[in-house]
Amino acid sequence: MSPSAPLAWMAALAAAAYPTWDTWKTRFDWSSLFTAISMSEDYYGKEHFGGFTEGVVSCVRPYDAIDHSPFLPLRDDLATLTDLATTWAVPLLAVLVALMRRHSATAGPRAAWVLALLALARPLSADYQGDNICSGSLPMFTPDWFEALSGGWGLWELCLLAAALLVLLASNSPALPISGRRALTTVMDALVVYGLLGLAPLLTRDESLRAGLLYQLQFDGLGDAPVRLLVLVLPLGYLLWRYGRPPRHGYDS
Repeated sequence: MSPSAPLAWMAALAAAAYPTWDTWKTRFDWSSLFTAISMSEDYYGKEHFGGFTEGVVSCVRPYDAIDHSPFLPLRDDLATLTDLATTWAVPLLAVLVALMRRHSATAGPRAAWVLALLALARPLSADYQGDNICSGSLPMFTPDWFEALSGGWGLWELCLLAAALLVLLASNSPALPISGRRALTTVMDALVVYGLLGLAPLLTRDESLRAGLLYQLQFDGLGDAPVRLLVLVLPLGYLLWRYGRPPRHGYDS
């Protein structure tokens, strides 16, 4: 281990921990703010002004202005997974595992992959809104969406990418142990699964089914929409067909 490796590991841990720390800090700050607002409403609204007046803004948007991209379920699931990973300190755990297995030639690069993918997934899965109050979500892969994406990078992504680079430097393993064939196979499987999932609103004429796979797997809503079970048949059937068969000799899936 080089003399600078301990410093690199400590810096990687700090950089990977920052998004989680900022997430919990923001949530506690908002919780305190909501408590203060509710107390203020009770005091001023009831004793001084007799209540508050709430306004509702109704917006009517043409059907063509609504985003019907088949990538919306994938975007929703990426946003959910990224939020869960950040909340429960997955970046920090990835660096800790790489540190404990620092003598392995693959632990460091794999942790760097996890950190880099999280840094890329957060801006790509964000729900960018238009400037107008009635604009709604920007359709994906439009010029406005790409413009919003260019400004969607912040300190979180910088910390995760810095942590990935520091892990690679500290582990002294520049070669990433992920083959191009396996990565391409994973991407193609994901596209097929979400392509099949995107058929649900077309076959059932139910726009509420235009959601991610993780949303469809929530059991609390199956009583209200049992058609979700039918929606899952095609993607789950594909995965069983793809990975449930015995592997053929000489074929790497």
